[in-house]
Amino acid sequence: MPDNLKQSYENLHKAYLKLQQFLKDDNNTELARAGIVHGFEFTFELFWNFLQKYLENLGIIEEHGPSSVIKTAYQNNYIENGQDYMDMLRDRNLITHTYKEEMAGEIYNRIKNNHIHTLERFINKFDNIM
Repeated sequence: MPDNLKQSYENLHKAYLKLQQFLKDDNNTELARAGIVHGFEFTFELFWNFLQKYLENLGIIEEHGPSSVIKTAYQNNYIENGQDYMDMLRDRNLITHTYKEEMAGEIYNRIKNNHIHTLERFINKFDNIM
């Protein structure tokens, strides 16, 4: 495995653990929610960038960008429940391009109830691969 791929995964893993800690320490204040939303955004970026590098290393990716990476990974059985990952992408895009407090609250809830579990499944799988 190339060193840059290992480093990319280590960065993702650290960000995921930090996001887990933010959720564990969540006191439901505006500041805590903002930290969780930002932590998710950062972790998602590291996730799809790592996955893109991983697929490039295998020589099975033709298009770049998060949507293409997720679709290719799903088609090649590197992720399950592709819609869960597309939902994370949608929320990342909403955070990045249109920040509204009400929407941020909804995304915060999806991070706590859905996205963290999707990321956990991915990390658990790739801990065994990497």
